[in-house]
Amino acid sequence: MTILHRRTFLSGAAAAASALPGAGIARAQARRRLSVTSYAGIWERAVRDIFVTEFRSRTGMDADVLIGGPPQWMSQIEANKAAPPIHVLVNTIDLALIAGRTGLVEKLDRAKVPSLADVPDRFVDLVDGWGVCLNYGAAGLAYHRGRLRNPPKSFVEFVERAEKGEYTVSLPGIAYAPTPQILIWSLADVFGGSVDDVSPAFAAIRRMRRNTIFYNGVTDFLGHLESGEADIGIYFDGRTWAHYSSGASWIGYINPSEGGVMNPVVVQKVVNSPDEAWTYIDGALSPGPQLKFAEALQYGVTNSRVQYPPQLAERITPWDKTRFPPFEALGRKIPEWVNRWNREVRS
Repeated sequence: MTILHRRTFLSGAAAAASALPGAGIARAQARRRLSVTSYAGIWERAVRDIFVTEFRSRTGMDADVLIGGPPQWMSQIEANKAAPPIHVLVNTIDLALIAGRTGLVEKLDRAKVPSLADVPDRFVDLVDGWGVCLNYGAAGLAYHRGRLRNPPKSFVEFVERAEKGEYTVSLPGIAYAPTPQILIWSLADVFGGSVDDVSPAFAAIRRMRRNTIFYNGVTDFLGHLESGEADIGIYFDGRTWAHYSSGASWIGYINPSEGGVMNPVVVQKVVNSPDEAWTYIDGALSPGPQLKFAEALQYGVTNSRVQYPPQLAERITPWDKTRFPPFEALGRKIPEWVNRWNREVRS
């Protein structure tokens, strides 16, 4: 906001300042800042401390970190594609594909991102080359170790035992953004359905309904387990282990036998952004920063050269032990699923 209030003054002073020695260089240096995006909380701290620091060491440039979410950022880019206020975008798979097909971001240039040589092609192909997956979480089962000594080992067992009333479960509600993939598609998949037939998922939710509470915020789930309102639920591996490391030694995580649901974060170069955006992306994908990011967030990263220390390796779900939803097809189904949820579940 300070910059906006000062804009009139600065523009008025520009002509006089341009006559001063070195003024052109000063203006060029002032423009040489990158604008990158990040989710809030520990994500922001890791982006600033790791990725921005790496970028600064490579280029001598600094980067401003914008906090928010993909829909907001994409709207800002759409409003001014010729001179975008954002240069590097983090995104979800479905919105990353939309960003590419609507001209908001550029196709990856492998010549300018050498670290891509160490990233499995699947993490590029997921978004048709409109970016690359930077890191990922897996949505499996998190539970209270003290109250549940024999947790289920599969999603099918999880549902069956919840239906019998062996425990109370905490499930993501429809207002929680990842719910369509980590709950609806996931349960449809393990019970014989598909993205085009999610009736098995809604049947499974109904079976558990008497012994279920719902969360619509990412920290609400942890409160449910700690308070005793629930004993187990569907949650992300990284957030579970981060909570464990904060002192909550009562929490545990299981990657179910069917595989937790893959939930990647995509990084993209915005159209008409400076070439230094490629440098930022390359740094974020390089082994050193990737390992530091994994240690900070306890989520898996996509550079295959990263060697996790033993304790971290035990916690991170290998990407080939997860299930990849049909992200694009799933995105088209969300309105239909939300309407069905409101009719049948009403959490």
